[in-house]
Amino acid sequence: MFFPESDDIARRHPDLSCIAKQVDEKLSSISTPAVLRPHDFSLALSAEPNAVLGHFELLAREGILYSEEMVECEKCQNLMPAEELRQAVEDEDPLECSACGRVFPARSRPIVVYRLTRQALLRATSRPSPPASQENEQLESQPHDEPLNDRARHVLEAMLVLDAVDSDRRQSTGDIVKKALGNNADANAMKSVMAELNSCGLVGSKTGRGGGCWLTSAGLLRAEKLHTS
Repeated sequence: MFFPESDDIARRHPDLSCIAKQVDEKLSSISTPAVLRPHDFSLALSAEPNAVLGHFELLAREGILYSEEMVECEKCQNLMPAEELRQAVEDEDPLECSACGRVFPARSRPIVVYRLTRQALLRATSRPSPPASQENEQLESQPHDEPLNDRARHVLEAMLVLDAVDSDRRQSTGDIVKKALGNNADANAMKSVMAELNSCGLVGSKTGRGGGCWLTSAGLLRAEKLHTS
């Protein structure tokens, strides 16, 4: 298996050995911090949902995955942190979907999703190059960077310069826009750009009091690539 931790889990839990191998194969091909839902994996693998969930929990203990509580927009299926909804309800503020603007119902039920940790992503993306005989086949199946317009690229670079690399170091949209496009730029005109970056999984956001935006792991990798090119 690609991740030695998967081997360890399979040895400790023989009943999960088949699932461990199948999940490991899928995880090793992921190069972005995409949302991973155990239920989707169980359908794809024709496996028992509780067994897949149990394996995900074990992978989280091993530092391969981490879990997040999210709420899902009923209109566009965009995910936002459940903590933001709880804070918005406490502050008696509405929580708007960062992608489509729909207000989340106060009683939206949180769901648990998983992502690869940054360390696991680095291991997956720094694997040795395949033999030349396999390289062409793999190039065809590898995901390519999502094409971005000039404004979106400038925003990613600006966030990197501002050190908005996690939720604790988030920056306001206004500060990001000024850094990216100058002091006279209109922050409201950039809402569509920020929504696009959010839907691509490159930017995270928090609305309401003390809100702001930050680069996800994938966004950080993309911003660093743009900054050095």
